[in-house]
Amino acid sequence: MKKLLSEYAEYWLTIHAVDCTIVQTRDPIDCTNGLQKHEACFMSWKASMTHVGMAFVALFLTVGSLLLVDSFTLGQNTVNEENYALYPSVPRLPDTITFAGEPVDLSVNFIRERVEREFYDFLESADSIIVAKRTGRCFPPVEKMLADAGMPDDLKYILVVESKCIENAVSGANAVGPWQFIRSTGRNYSLTINRWKDERRDLHLATHAAIKFLRTLREKKFESWPLSLAAYNTGGTRIRKAMRDQTSQDYWDLYLSRETMRYVPRILAAKEIFSHPVKYFGLGPEDLWKPIPFQHVTVNVTTKRKALSAIAKDHGTHLLYVKQLNPELRRAYLPRGTHKIRIPSSQPSEI
Repeated sequence: MKKLLSEYAEYWLTIHAVDCTIVQTRDPIDCTNGLQKHEACFMSWKASMTHVGMAFVALFLTVGSLLLVDSFTLGQNTVNEENYALYPSVPRLPDTITFAGEPVDLSVNFIRERVEREFYDFLESADSIIVAKRTGRCFPPVEKMLADAGMPDDLKYILVVESKCIENAVSGANAVGPWQFIRSTGRNYSLTINRWKDERRDLHLATHAAIKFLRTLREKKFESWPLSLAAYNTGGTRIRKAMRDQTSQDYWDLYLSRETMRYVPRILAAKEIFSHPVKYFGLGPEDLWKPIPFQHVTVNVTTKRKALSAIAKDHGTHLLYVKQLNPELRRAYLPRGTHKIRIPSSQPSEI
């Protein structure tokens, strides 16, 4: 071995005699001494790696043993202490549900599956807790208006599906506001829509319009609330055509667009979940957002326009609260004329 290295070292490689590194050379040199030191260095390195490997094996066995012991102990504690709270059961859709006094037969698997899909979709949604909190501000005025009009309280859950109770919501089809009216429908129900005001965004005015629309659908055009809700979503003409072509008077038997097929089940799921915020989100009444107390004031603008910030200052409040209480105002000003707007009835610090 030494003889072979000595003969071929003249070509390219030799072992450095001091630190066991490899260098290039074209000159013939004697590697005998370097080889001996390299061999000693290699043996030392091999011994060190053997010790390191043994240390890793020992560490692995130790950690594995600890994990097994902990796992066994946890299992014993879970069974012995009956600590089932660590493993909560999956929420289950009730066996029966009604909407506006009309029962929905969830014993029919096809119907139940459609409602369950929306039920679990709501529960898995990242913003469902915020929507639940928002209902504390959105629902109270709507509940009062529905009661005054003699309409079912359950209709308020349409707001969750349509806009998540967001007054400034805008859909891809340009439906606007909490009830998601398109421009033509809004104007048909006396909502003002122009360059500086869009009353589809006003929860109170839009709710009055929605009540009229829903009453017309239910009392004059369709014989059930599921059909009326489907018509609210896609239009009465499409629903009547589907009923005629498919010879069915039952919403649950109709083949409709994907959105309308999901619409009514989604409202039913919304009723179940958002009527029980404690059960599904751990939110009590004190956790829900409260309505902002307000009062109406009349503003007379005698110039071409007046900034909302100046109007807010005149009434001892801030632009932020004026915009929040009047989402129908699209501009940062009011034009010439007489206007009725809402301002906080409390100081900003109390809102």
